[in-house]
Amino acid sequence: MTYIAVDEHTIGGKKLVAFLKTQEYIEILEEPNAMTKKAIKEVEAGRVKTAKDPKDLFHQILGK
Repeated sequence: MTYIAVDEHTIGGKKLVAFLKTQEYIEILEEPNAMTKKAIKEVEAGRVKTAKDPKDLFHQILGK
C-alpha cells in the first residue's frame, strides 16, 4: 500500500481527491483535524457537559 497526503485547501487538491473518489480500487481515509481529535480525547476522558435544555447549555457556555 501507498499513502499520500493531499492538501484539500487548494483547487488542484480538491480536483485530485474528487477524481480519486471515482476510482473503485482507491480507499480514501480521512483523518480528523486537530480540534476534532482534541474533542474526542476530552469525551474519552469523561470531560463532557450535560444540560437539561438548550437554554441551560448556552448559559453554561456563554455564562449569561
